[in-house]
Amino acid sequence: MKRLICIAPDGAFVKEGSFDTTEDAWNRAEDMGSRWIFYPIHVVTGAKGKRIVDVPDDMGKGWIGKNLSTLCKAIAEESDEICEWLNGYAPCPISYYYA
Repeated sequence: MKRLICIAPDGAFVKEGSFDTTEDAWNRAEDMGSRWIFYPIHVVTGAKGKRIVDVPDDMGKGWIGKNLSTLCKAIAEESDEICEWLNGYAPCPISYYYA
């Protein structure tokens, strides 16, 4: 079982659902419509929603296996730069944390 986690630029997050596979979770992320607007960063975790099992390619695969709370803290610390990344103006500022 996998969980889709949607994270806001301030590090707050919501659990969007439980899925059989990572691919099913990403399919849900692609089909969320305007619900994503307040929580635009998506990652997939294990069943308990704590350990990251997949992230977007430009976020840096070094986050896989890390704790969700660690990622949320990094996002909150880099919130201004995260917004620049989400708007397409800059590379992901946290991609190098665990590269």
